[in-house]
Amino acid sequence: MSLDQQAFEADVNSGAFLNGSFSGRWGLDSIAWPHALIWVRAGDGSRLLLRFELTNYPRNAPTAQPWDVECNANLSPARWPRGHERINAAFNPNWNASALYIPCDRIAIQGHEAWRQQHPSMLWDPAVGIHRYVRVVSDLLGSPDYARAQ
Repeated sequence: MSLDQQAFEADVNSGAFLNGSFSGRWGLDSIAWPHALIWVRAGDGSRLLLRFELTNYPRNAPTAQPWDVECNANLSPARWPRGHERINAAFNPNWNASALYIPCDRIAIQGHEAWRQQHPSMLWDPAVGIHRYVRVVSDLLGSPDYARAQ
């Protein structure tokens, strides 16, 4: 097992990640390194499955995309979460169907240096690990801005 996979598995077995799992906010579905499937519960009780790409974890931030496990492919854009402004910005397949538009995402942070001052609590932090990313998504899907999955 690679060092980055060992670090990831230590993080998903840490107290912060397990606390979210035990409370039903998110959970690890599977690992096929360098990918992992993690579900996040939305405010309406539905689950959004994310496929994380975790190369060089935790030095490099992960990136994630909504995933359809039955098709083993990206979730159809029509089924991405919808809602008000923040949700539609974060879950925007027209921007990039392979990433979420949030500050802790490896792809999204590129070219957004202002986010480092505007959203410090949402930035990737290797010391916090995967818990940071799933907490940001959980907070979005649990917010009043979330309308529903389609």
